[in-house]
Amino acid sequence: MKKFLALFLASVMTLALLAGCGGGNNDAPADDGNTPDTNQGDTNNPPAPVTDDSGYPVITWYQVGSGQPANIDSWTEKANAYLEEKIGVHINIQCVSWGPWGDRRSVIVQTNEPYDIMFTDASTYANDVKMGAFADLTDLLAQCPGIEEAIPADFIDAAKIDGRIYGIPAYKDSAAQQFFVWTKEQVEAYYPDWANIHTIEDATAALQALKDGTGEAPLLLNKDGISAIPENCYDGMGIGLAALGISYRDGSNKVVSVYEQPDVLDQFKIVQQWMESGLINSDAATANEATGMCGVGFAQGWPAAAKGWGDGRGAEVVVSTYREPVLSTQTALGSMACISASSAHPLEALKLIELVNTDTTFRDMLAYGEEGVNFEYVEAFGEQRVHKINTDWTLAAYTQGKTIHMTAEDTSEVNPYVDEILVQNENAVRSPAMGFSFDNTNVADQIAACQAIFNEYKGIIHTGTGDVEANVAAMMAAMRDSGFDEIVAEVQVQLDEYLANK
Repeated sequence: MKKFLALFLASVMTLALLAGCGGGNNDAPADDGNTPDTNQGDTNNPPAPVTDDSGYPVITWYQVGSGQPANIDSWTEKANAYLEEKIGVHINIQCVSWGPWGDRRSVIVQTNEPYDIMFTDASTYANDVKMGAFADLTDLLAQCPGIEEAIPADFIDAAKIDGRIYGIPAYKDSAAQQFFVWTKEQVEAYYPDWANIHTIEDATAALQALKDGTGEAPLLLNKDGISAIPENCYDGMGIGLAALGISYRDGSNKVVSVYEQPDVLDQFKIVQQWMESGLINSDAATANEATGMCGVGFAQGWPAAAKGWGDGRGAEVVVSTYREPVLSTQTALGSMACISASSAHPLEALKLIELVNTDTTFRDMLAYGEEGVNFEYVEAFGEQRVHKINTDWTLAAYTQGKTIHMTAEDTSEVNPYVDEILVQNENAVRSPAMGFSFDNTNVADQIAACQAIFNEYKGIIHTGTGDVEANVAAMMAAMRDSGFDEIVAEVQVQLDEYLANK
């Protein structure tokens, strides 16, 4: 289960190190059992021509994972036979490993290297659109109606830039739900009421009980600390400065200094008390990673992901939710499929994306690999499930499209896609800024300067090291000297205009 979860979805990985007592919120994949290597996929397998000998259009799709699967050729032969029948295309998968992905993606985009579809996310999407890298799909969507039937309208809206759509978001665990992840043996022995802990305030007694029982700090953090606190309270709107945002809950639509808000500052004051009481490792603010057994961590995902988090920790774990899930443009665009502005087959590429989002058979092919080699269908829990024969299929399934209609594995009675992920998405607190895209032209220098200051203070604030209130005050004074208030004003003007025209 762990290996599948890691390939299935990045957001589970976002905090998996912390869940495994390794540290804070790192936007990178956790160990999926297939350590990223230097096999960049396309280096040894150059992109196919726009058509092949059979005359079918060839759609080259850049994805990310752990390099090209060993059986990519036999998989492609079977996939092409299916695609010929369904939509009249062939596919050429190029899977780039995690390590070189960022640099490789930049080269592909900046040099206009031939491809048809590329995985991207909110961190690069808007900038790449401004560069003219991606095709405008707005009008083509009418010829692929299954996409808008499969993906909720607010997710499609979140992908709009100046009213136009340049990428199709994957409808996956798009709402960010944070969890307390408890080492089962410890918490059941020393704080059996763990299931009723859903806030930072609730957690203090449990952490103290774990320390009293084990003699060790129960919460091991690295210098990223507990990013879940501000991220659950405020939408940073992808601006590139974590110290400002808009509340998910108060309805004011006001851009504020996040760390000065009582709902964030008061929680970090409690974290400071944890540090002072020895409930957190004392070197957290400077630790690149924290190792050892811990009683509790934080992670983002869904309940069934606990199996993978426990594997990472080396112990069985149980989970309780930290507050409720939240949904923003950034979380909704955690995975997207974009079509090259230079693609020779943009409509055919969009039809392939439509098929991924509507056809369970092909969706399973992409996610699980070659039937009979990587997986097989079995009857389990009264329905058809997937049994993984091996873990050699190295594509990251979360990069590919909607997950809700995938066939669940046979490892749990729960169908995590329908019973957990879908429920979280539908019940998430939605940001009022969904779909807002900020133009940083007027304040780019100020944002860079303020983010550098934030990075200096993040570790001590997120780990409760020192006087949190004084540290926040010092950070904000330095930011204001560097133009923080100018940034807030510019964001507010653009947000107000967006909301007025929405």
